[in-house]
Amino acid sequence: MYNEYERYLLLADSKTGPLIGNYEGFQNFKEVMQVCETISQNRNTSYLYNGELIKIKLTISEINTILKCWEDAKYSSGFDKVKLLAIQLGIRKI
Repeated sequence: MYNEYERYLLLADSKTGPLIGNYEGFQNFKEVMQVCETISQNRNTSYLYNGELIKIKLTISEINTILKCWEDAKYSSGFDKVKLLAIQLGIRKI
């Protein structure tokens, strides 16, 4: 079992993946993943982030794909959508 930073680095090592693979990116990525987990648990794509209600442009299924890749530390093309969520939240570097 990998710790969070190891999983992040494994996913960042994917040549085509959206992650930059440094500690700053990891910290930002954790914030995005926390949003993913909340959306998945609540089954609602509207999310209050920093006092602003945001309608997330991903489906619950797409969010769950991101979470599955993260859990397994295995890249698939569906994981790329994590970057779209980050941008929507105003987080540029993950």
